Amino acid sequence: MQEPYFVSFHPGIPMEENLPVFSPLEDPKTQEILKSAAGVLIPSYVTPRRYRSITQWCRSWFPRLDARFDYCGKTRQTTLFGAQGVRHPESVTFQNATELMEHATSHDPPGGYPCVLKGDTGGGGSTVFPIRTPADLARCVERLPSDRPMLLQRWVHHGGMDLRVVVYGRQAVSYFRIGGGRFYNNVCRGGRLDHEKRPDLQQRGIDAVRAFCDRTAIDVAGFDLMFPDSGEPVFIEINFRFGRKGLGGTPGHRRFWSRAVEQWREARLDEIRNGSDGGACARQPIAG
Repeated sequence: MQEPYFVSFHPGIPMEENLPVFSPLEDPKTQEILKSAAGVLIPSYVTPRRYRSITQWCRSWFPRLDARFDYCGKTRQTTLFGAQGVRHPESVTFQNATELMEHATSHDPPGGYPCVLKGDTGGGGSTVFPIRTPADLARCVERLPSDRPMLLQRWVHHGGMDLRVVVYGRQAVSYFRIGGGRFYNNVCRGGRLDHEKRPDLQQRGIDAVRAFCDRTAIDVAGFDLMFPDSGEPVFIEINFRFGRKGLGGTPGHRRFWSRAVEQWREARLDEIRNGSDGGACARQPIAG
């Protein structure tokens, strides 16, 4: 019986079989290597099409990126939050600026003013705006790409801070981002990090994120949560590309990433030894 082996497309993490990032997937030999592998490590950057082309031949792979590609952007994330039944701000999504402004002429934002305007993409709060009046809305919409999706969201009173939870497989790193009472808590906008504040809330956030990731097959991502009251944490956003300052910089990120790969590999070998491999690793559908 052939010993289990793993394949890596990641040049920085070698395994028993190592393939160039752009290996020809139409090659029958490459396909056989992938089909027979215990697991396949996905390259650090991969397009949705390339990802599908690789994983169609795999029994197991890391990280799983289906949710990242299926729910790309803030507007689709609100759909995912709703489908999973997690607490999140009431939102109204629009395909473009014209649609939003037409809606605004006859409807108030969710919860009325103040509210939050968000573009579909963009990090560091660059496409997120506090909206206190209709005039603010008209002015800030012009700062977003007019032909791209956007949303209006109910204002969440976050108390000047939000919680970032970063998952790497079964690992979770959490810390508060504190903005000193301002709207933005982002570090790039003057926010500071606190890993020690309110450990009870941090644990609640970690537990909620882990449960969410288990259901949606998300292996690596940064989640932003808020705690406006004593209820469940409010899911604000998923960041599939996230800052590393709260993780110990790039060296810390690499350590967490390498450990996550090791844990995935160990779990796969345990499944095989215990006879619970189950053949092909099905791409897990996201309930909705």
